[in-house]
Amino acid sequence: MFRDTLTVYKKEVRSILKDRSILLMCVLMPFLIMFGEGKLMTMMDNSSKEEAYKAYAVNAPEYMQEELKKIGFAGEPDDVDKCITDIKNKDAELLVIFPDDFTTEITEGKPVSDIEIYYNSSYTDSMMIKEAFNNYLETIRPVVFTINADTTKTYDQGDETYQGRNAMASMVPGLLIMTIVYGIMALASNIIAGDKESNFLNTVLITPVSRTSVALGKALAVMTAAGISSLSSFAGLAFLMQSFREMMGADIINYAFIDYVYVFITIISVAFALVGLILIISTLAKTSRSAQTLTVIPIMILFVGSFLTSNEGMNTVLAKFGFYNYVVPMWNATYLTKNILLNGFTPVEMLTTCGINIIFGALCLFIISKLFNQERIVNE
Repeated sequence: MFRDTLTVYKKEVRSILKDRSILLMCVLMPFLIMFGEGKLMTMMDNSSKEEAYKAYAVNAPEYMQEELKKIGFAGEPDDVDKCITDIKNKDAELLVIFPDDFTTEITEGKPVSDIEIYYNSSYTDSMMIKEAFNNYLETIRPVVFTINADTTKTYDQGDETYQGRNAMASMVPGLLIMTIVYGIMALASNIIAGDKESNFLNTVLITPVSRTSVALGKALAVMTAAGISSLSSFAGLAFLMQSFREMMGADIINYAFIDYVYVFITIISVAFALVGLILIISTLAKTSRSAQTLTVIPIMILFVGSFLTSNEGMNTVLAKFGFYNYVVPMWNATYLTKNILLNGFTPVEMLTTCGINIIFGALCLFIISKLFNQERIVNE
């Protein structure tokens, strides 16, 4: 049986290598998606750094001029009323009007200086520069009392790098799995249903080769393609991680080589489980079209899992399930991958996740071989 399985496997691999569209989806597409996402993030980050705001200040004290320029202010407006209208129409971001006698000193019997700030709460850029200006004002207000002035003490009892790593960890797992899924989806759904639709499978099943060998050979060929997609996706991940590092800092996005190995093993295990599930669908389907349509179901399951793990508001809910998060096939991979990137997992959780997915994938292969051994899968 091993020799027959190997023969079918080689035949399917040769077919895959000859099909340029499959090579594009399995080899190039995962890399391009990850690489493109990283380049897009870098471009957006650079754009936000280089953007010149249309923010203006009237009667700003001389000692504030330099700091206001750093924030993004462009000097005084030509027409105050027009500037306010522009802010309303989102053609400008901010207008700050200081009183003629502006002072930060508190004088008894004299009202404090009132600064007028015109902004647009429905305009993101307006709110961003307003927040930056408010932060600056906090540094020049009269000091009535101090907070956390003792620099020898650690007041923050959490991980100061958590928010940055959490933003990245919420995005990467779903993106990794989705690139692999889209790389192998067409191949996995068509490799059996397509042969069945063209009546080629009838010819294969009446040959001396055992049906189990045919099923395993085809499955192993698709899993090889899934492995290649995983490698391609990880090659693109290197560029994506570099983009995160440039945006958030090397101190935040700083992982050891073994962390990437853990992520790769996890993704390979879920790819194995996913391929097995899609192949069952392909075996049961009568046509390629129906196979591709039904394949959307496991993809949506993964999409929902990715959404839940990336949603900060779901963390408390998911934490209540504890170790059970690691025993649900495919879902467990997105959950574990996020925790790996957050440096919050144990070896037992890693072994459980990969073991469950491998067992699930093996069970799928067993079901496929059983379906192949039933005559009903042959078109009449």
